[in-house]
Amino acid sequence: MFDLTGKTIVVTGSCRGIGLAIARALHGQGANVVITARQPAQYPDVLAAFAAAPERVRLVSCDITSPESVAALFETALAWQGTLYGCVANAGSRGSGQAVCDMDWDAWQAHVGANLHGTFATLQHAAQHLCRQGEGGRLMAVSSLSAVKGTAGFADYGAGKAAITSLCRSLALELAASAITVNSVLPGWVETEMNRDVLADRRQYESIRRLRIPLGRWATPEDIAPLAVYLMSEESRYHTGDVITVDGGYRIF
Repeated sequence: MFDLTGKTIVVTGSCRGIGLAIARALHGQGANVVITARQPAQYPDVLAAFAAAPERVRLVSCDITSPESVAALFETALAWQGTLYGCVANAGSRGSGQAVCDMDWDAWQAHVGANLHGTFATLQHAAQHLCRQGEGGRLMAVSSLSAVKGTAGFADYGAGKAAITSLCRSLALELAASAITVNSVLPGWVETEMNRDVLADRRQYESIRRLRIPLGRWATPEDIAPLAVYLMSEESRYHTGDVITVDGGYRIF
């Protein structure tokens, strides 16, 4: 089960954190993985994570806020392997950290744009290629628990992530007849660079861990990755239009 041998999958924002864990997990199941970063030079050691089979990974520079850059990403993937099987739209922005009353328009545009517009461009280009191939496929977007739980100071982040879930549901309806599944995943609190300020504040970190997460710990990126393997696999062929939360039970409280 979950064999991805020979399948080419694009994973955006995949040189660190959740994206890297997903890319490694897919690679471990035999996939040819295209990993991306806006500035790959910032991650000189990332390819070492795929040392077991370096011929099955390709690192590409991509700015998801640029439709032209996204288009070039998929052209590179197709030139590399000749076909596309799936895409994980993971790249995004954390948000401005500003309250709504204080947030300027540029900050709102920038962070909603990186999360929503960037995901739209990624999924649109992936879907276009999959439809032209006519062999089905898998699409997945990484949203956030903030899509359903408001976070003060990060309305731009939450709004963009919430819109992603609606985008995926609409796309699932549009692509079902082409045997292309589309799902979104909502991670809760994850120990990543994006949450470095909360991780550094041990009081806040422990409060979230002890009082808000029934399983008693924050997630690691590797806790999210197996779900991506499933959603990219043949075993998920009847699973589409879903919004799947991985939060250690945070929503229960």
